[in-house]
Amino acid sequence: MVMAFQNPAFLSLPNIRNILVDASGYILLAVGMTFVITGAGIDLSVGSTLALSGVIMGMLVKHTPIDPILAMVVCLAVGAFLGLVNGLIITKLKMPDFIGTLATMIAYRGITLVIVGGIVLYGFPKSMVYLGQARLWGIVPVCVIMAILVVVVADFLYKRTRFGRYTVAIGGNRRAAIHAGIPVTRYKIYTYIFSGFLAALAAIMLIGRLDSYHGTFGTGMEIHTIAAVIIGGTALYGGIGRLWGSLAGAILIAMVINGMVLLRLQYFWQQVAVGGVIILAVMLYTITGLRESRGVGGMG
Repeated sequence: MVMAFQNPAFLSLPNIRNILVDASGYILLAVGMTFVITGAGIDLSVGSTLALSGVIMGMLVKHTPIDPILAMVVCLAVGAFLGLVNGLIITKLKMPDFIGTLATMIAYRGITLVIVGGIVLYGFPKSMVYLGQARLWGIVPVCVIMAILVVVVADFLYKRTRFGRYTVAIGGNRRAAIHAGIPVTRYKIYTYIFSGFLAALAAIMLIGRLDSYHGTFGTGMEIHTIAAVIIGGTALYGGIGRLWGSLAGAILIAMVINGMVLLRLQYFWQQVAVGGVIILAVMLYTITGLRESRGVGGMG
């Protein structure tokens, strides 16, 4: 990365814009994941949710006379529904979040491949590619503005609504939340619905940006998303969320990948680098947590 910073192209305005555009999809996924992890959960299915909601939208547009705007609404509804399924599996079947969303990650991806097979969809209407490709005043990408607006709205939900407060309470101490009369099951499900909805919104944005779709769309995005949230400072075991930190984490991940592309390193090394960033972030989180706990103990 040091060598990438030394490359004049890295800090050029066009490349900075590329980094922000690359980060925008991860920002949307990271916002939903921040709520899930703050509520002491995990959602491994976001990449597959993105893929399945996206393929349904794409197939509707390419093979039916449906209006593209309505197809995008259907995409968002499908994403929210898939999140609902995750929430119900976890809360009603009493399945651990990791196992439940791992199962749906595999299942949603399988359904996606059954629907699309090996076909590549491309050439979508202008109304669908707008979010991914349009620029305000010819400079500012609409997808970046959309990602920032989502963070602003999510920050409001986190700090000013029951949804945010109850999510923090559930993640901080589930048993205490139950005794306080908080409908834990309902709000746990809400976090997964929110995550699924934002995954579908990310699908609309990314498909619009690429103007194409294939069955492996979104593969591996859950790893980068979780990395962004962890790097941003959200507590691994729930109770503390950092939405603006997740935004910064997503941008950092995009910077790492972009820098390695400029260095012409293989894609596999990008995965190694992201894994290393996750390890460093967890180490810092652990060290900071130990210091804070010792500080509290000393004061006591």
